[in-house]
Amino acid sequence: MGDISTGQETQVPAFQPLHSGCSKIPSQSLPYASGVALSGWRWRQCGLTSNVEWNACMHSKPTTEIFTDLLDAKKIPDPFLDENEKLVQWVGESDWEYACDFTHNAANAHAFQDLVFDGLDTIAFVYLNEELILESTNMFHAHRINVTGKFHDGLNNLRIIFHSALKYGKDIEKKRGHYRSFNGDHSRMHVRKAQYHYGWDWGPVLMSCGPYREVRLESYAAQINNIFVDSQLSCDLQQANVNVSFDAATNQDVEVDVCMTSPSSIRYHGTAMVHKSNTGGLLSLTIPKPELWYPIGHGPQVFYTVDIELKASSGTILQSTTKKIGMRKARLVQNPLEDQPGSSFYFEVNNNPVYSCGANWIPGHSFLTSMTDGDYTAALTALADSNQNMIRVWAGGVYEPDIFYEECDRLGILVWQDFMFACGRYPCYPEFAASVKKEAVDQVLRLRNFCSIIVYAGNNEDYCIAENLKLDWDMDDNSGDWRSTDFPARTIYETYLPSIIAKYSPSVPYHPGSPWGGNGTEDPTVGDTHQWNVWHGSQEKYQLWDKLVSRFVSEFGMLGFPSVKTINKFVTDPKQRYPQSSVLDHHNKADGSERRLALYVMENLRVNAMDLESWVYATQLMQAECLSFAYRSCRREWRGPGREYCGGNLVWQLNDCWPTQSWSLIDFYGDRKLAYYAIKRVSANLSLGINRTTPELKALKGPPEKITDPPHDLSFKMYIFDVWAINMTLNNFDAKIEVRLFDIMTGALVEEKYLPVCSLAANRTTELAADLAVLQTTAIQARMLTPDGAVIARASDWPQPLKYVLLPCALDMGIVLTVMDGLVEIRSETPVKCVQLYLADGSRNDVIWEDNGVDVFPGDIYAIKAPGLEEGDDVRMRFYGSS
Repeated sequence: MGDISTGQETQVPAFQPLHSGCSKIPSQSLPYASGVALSGWRWRQCGLTSNVEWNACMHSKPTTEIFTDLLDAKKIPDPFLDENEKLVQWVGESDWEYACDFTHNAANAHAFQDLVFDGLDTIAFVYLNEELILESTNMFHAHRINVTGKFHDGLNNLRIIFHSALKYGKDIEKKRGHYRSFNGDHSRMHVRKAQYHYGWDWGPVLMSCGPYREVRLESYAAQINNIFVDSQLSCDLQQANVNVSFDAATNQDVEVDVCMTSPSSIRYHGTAMVHKSNTGGLLSLTIPKPELWYPIGHGPQVFYTVDIELKASSGTILQSTTKKIGMRKARLVQNPLEDQPGSSFYFEVNNNPVYSCGANWIPGHSFLTSMTDGDYTAALTALADSNQNMIRVWAGGVYEPDIFYEECDRLGILVWQDFMFACGRYPCYPEFAASVKKEAVDQVLRLRNFCSIIVYAGNNEDYCIAENLKLDWDMDDNSGDWRSTDFPARTIYETYLPSIIAKYSPSVPYHPGSPWGGNGTEDPTVGDTHQWNVWHGSQEKYQLWDKLVSRFVSEFGMLGFPSVKTINKFVTDPKQRYPQSSVLDHHNKADGSERRLALYVMENLRVNAMDLESWVYATQLMQAECLSFAYRSCRREWRGPGREYCGGNLVWQLNDCWPTQSWSLIDFYGDRKLAYYAIKRVSANLSLGINRTTPELKALKGPPEKITDPPHDLSFKMYIFDVWAINMTLNNFDAKIEVRLFDIMTGALVEEKYLPVCSLAANRTTELAADLAVLQTTAIQARMLTPDGAVIARASDWPQPLKYVLLPCALDMGIVLTVMDGLVEIRSETPVKCVQLYLADGSRNDVIWEDNGVDVFPGDIYAIKAPGLEEGDDVRMRFYGSS
């Protein structure tokens, strides 16, 4: 440990890496050079003839892939349009070749030269000046190849052959055997490639390849990398012990200086000496009263700036780098509960219990190199704006690039990070096991400085597959080696991965899989569950979501169509723009989804028309209703210390990877579905919930047996409702609650109840009223108000199913819109369900609706902010029953 001091010091400018394409490395004033990210790629199909012409990439980016290059060259139709996906399958069945040139100046060279590959997709053979220097069969591996002495003085050539991953997998399958998977070709079980490339129930089969992450030439005299700033906080959070570790490559004795600057500009210093024979080092700092990073809604997102300098014995700076580090203490809490069986499952950050409210993330594009930093920022900002605080990086995609996690750190979004094993029975033969071990180490080393990562999970639904296929899964067998069973990958999930996390990122909890719990994967009392008995499974009514809650619901969802504007972009033939067209069916990859979607729409909604606009609205309304029931039911069960009966809910899914019908909240072109706004309202830190039911249903612990509710049940049913408030802030909150019941047909106020000013306890649900009688001809509105009468939150409840609700003629509802600069006010003389605002000019993208799809009640002006809107704009609306 070096000496530690605080105070001001003279700043040394950080070295800036070079990014100059495939060109000569300029002479540097510093003896250390970070080198170049190679670009200027060219490509061609290989395996045809020896004189196939090269094609230059039509961009200068350092990353690329074959589908985008073929599209740029106009050699394939756009697979996102119409049914063109069928026309481009040959691409993934072919081998491809990339190459670039760069200049090396031996006079300016340093002691070491490395070629660094951050990611090659997938079966890659790399040649430097026609010498094979690397064979890679894992898309998630990073490679650092020492190429010292292998460069020509002058022009050099790097060439990469990418073999078809599909054909490679099938060849391995013949040798190693058939391993079952759900979604995609079964041969994907053998190939460490993004599994969604093989097709999923929301995505196409587009088997891309190429240098999808940077390839860099690094030339240096000395270097440190794999820097890890590990902060261990005391129980009372009053002290942080910080260990800064690193790997080193040097041919001389060097000094590593570390300066940590707090958010309030206090500096802490440490120094470590590294001998030329060492391969790494460690230094420690002690920081009193550390300034902590918190998830959104729980405190500030603040960061320590860590400046690291590598110095020669002469004092010359050989390397300089900077990292932003958020300090936080995280824990996965699984404790016994009061009054209920099992144990809790929630996350604690800096000793504060956090209810995790969020979404699942799939890759943002089928072609990963098409994603920009701005795309990640926009998607994650939209998540945060919808009052969500967690994102799950799903196991069938990729370990996302640094920008994704940087934005999560900045926004205060917690990250549930899966390892990339999804929906299959994976092997564990020696070569496969060695590959996934390196994959896990490479990725954990890269990701471990991001404070937003709150948990690692071993896989997605692979334990469900084990149950479904009745594999050898003995939960009492804790031997740690199951390679000889027919569930060999259990060794990966329960032995290899947790040991890697414990070694390289010990402050982050590990969970063997998702779902994973006590007695199997569907135990609602332990661990997390994927609740798909709405939509899949038993296809329960979504009004019964209060019977489906578990300790942590990490997947659930409901499908909804994308916007008409989005459909018009990918369906080029106007004659195909109707709900059951072949093109729209092609863009729906979920098996049987047409029947399921129709089932849920027809069970719940009155559908007066089947044109595209009406069907889009109906599916989006149904999706919004379903997810509202789910969110309210889960959040209600966050009841305070010892009663954390549900610790989180993560909806499937936030986004799309191509234009499709799916469970997403935001469609591929960025249009927000009605469900996005619905969960934004119900997830607010201060919110209300209403649940209408019968005494018989309320008494049940789970969904009723379907035979107990025959179609000719003529008995009279009495309906009751409960009201509760949710305060997810960290302070008690005084509020007034107003409950009003309206006749739906006439708009007459039937009943009004005022609850006196009550104190809503912090970070939990407060039950306000129970078993109040209600007629099925009335709609309920509850409002939360400050003591001086300002409206904070609203909730509404309607008789279910909505298709039975008798509505007045649309012209008699008395709905009035008032359009102002940046604002629309909605008034109504009768209760109105799901008022959706839109611009008559559908081509405009300059107006952002901050809310939409709202329920409006008499005597309550509903104001919707809309940045970019101007008074006089032609704003139109649709609502339930308007057509």
